[in-house]
Amino acid sequence: MAKGFEPVFKILKGFCVGFTVTALFIMYTPVANLLAKRLTIEPEPRKADLIAVLGGGAYINGVLGGASNERLVHGLLLYKQGFANRIIFSGGTIASRSKKLMHTLFRSNDSSGVDISEADIMDDIARKLGVPENQSVSDPLSTNTYENLTDIREYMQRNGLKTCILVTSPTHIYRAYSVAKKLGMDCSPAPVKDYTSLRTSGLERLSLLREALREYAALALYRAYGYI
Repeated sequence: MAKGFEPVFKILKGFCVGFTVTALFIMYTPVANLLAKRLTIEPEPRKADLIAVLGGGAYINGVLGGASNERLVHGLLLYKQGFANRIIFSGGTIASRSKKLMHTLFRSNDSSGVDISEADIMDDIARKLGVPENQSVSDPLSTNTYENLTDIREYMQRNGLKTCILVTSPTHIYRAYSVAKKLGMDCSPAPVKDYTSLRTSGLERLSLLREALREYAALALYRAYGYI
């Protein structure tokens, strides 16, 4: 090995060892579960004027992502249980992660970048499952949590609705509920049942850590913008 390359190889070796140790630590300890748990809120649904279901993404072929599916089912169950007689689905997906990031960072009001609306898909499914047209509505163009909730607030104000039930994923509810309170909305939290402690395989924990860290970064950004 050429002596000139020895420092480079030492750095690479140290990085690889450090990366491997960190990955194994995350995979075989509950650190990711504990970080995610701090983002959750206990469900406290109460009867309200509106159930607000926040979208969690969709593929450009019209298939809902996993988060959107679980939120849709949970929102429809609350509707069927009589917690509210009106339901709104909110969210559009920008497929490119870089474009979505730029949209959020620069607080763009341009909705032309929406590639697929999970809100429209969820609304269509709700109607096919028997929710009357006058009790289900879609907000298809909001692309992040703050836009979701500002649009929902405007819908509530236009229709004289005072209270809502907020439906989203376990690790997303803290940020969503915080934004709703900042906007002066009277919403009760109704996240999907918390399953973060059950994600215990190595790959699940790596995925959960990524999810949690993304959420913590979003919280920091939202605090900087005054959204929460």
